[in-house]
Amino acid sequence: MRFISELGAIAIFAGRTALRSLRPPWFFREMFRQTALTVERCLVPVIAVVAPFGMVITLQGLVMTRLFGVERMLSSILAISLLRELSPGLTGIMMAAQAGSAVAAELGAMRLKEETDALAVMAVDPYRYLIAPRLAALTLACPIVNTIACSSGIASGYVAAVALKGVNKGAFLSNLYGFVRAVDLWGGIAKSLVFGFIIGLVSCHYGFRVRGGAEEVGKAANDAVVRSIVAFLGINYFLTSALLAVGR
Repeated sequence: MRFISELGAIAIFAGRTALRSLRPPWFFREMFRQTALTVERCLVPVIAVVAPFGMVITLQGLVMTRLFGVERMLSSILAISLLRELSPGLTGIMMAAQAGSAVAAELGAMRLKEETDALAVMAVDPYRYLIAPRLAALTLACPIVNTIACSSGIASGYVAAVALKGVNKGAFLSNLYGFVRAVDLWGGIAKSLVFGFIIGLVSCHYGFRVRGGAEEVGKAANDAVVRSIVAFLGINYFLTSALLAVGR
């Protein structure tokens, strides 16, 4: 029952945000500022996680491809693994930890300081000025960060294969996108958009409803991270199934 109640509360929060965001004014400058801040905050940590994974996939894949005599497929395996699953998933997890927790804590602190009530007194809708820009920023920033992180993973895989393990440079580059289809590329971007939206929605919801003291701000940030990660990783199964069905 508690799970159903929480899900309903998030759905109501999303509907309220959507309805109030349909009417002007729209704070595009705040949205772009939040997007740039989110990308700046998350880019380096995400690259620091995805790039080593690219090297690990290369090392593990090299063992298997040499075992079956298909070393030329190594770069394609790396690209498909990163594009489809690893890069969007790791990017989402890191963005939930970095940006999601920050958004929840920021909104929670504003709630405790009664800054959201002050906005309402000044006839500024908090849903339009605080929630909608941050939700849009996380939704837009996630695919941007994911694209850069995926490129870093492929680059680190190239270094591990060619520079460290002596794989032929031409064979690696010529087969890099040999088995990659358009659905793999656009599917990863679509997943990142969905993950970013979920992180933004859950983080804004838990931050905006904070009541009590400073302890509740920390609890809201923790709940936002854990529940957004669980939510988008669960939804990832259905997204992957749909993308595989489209790609047949």
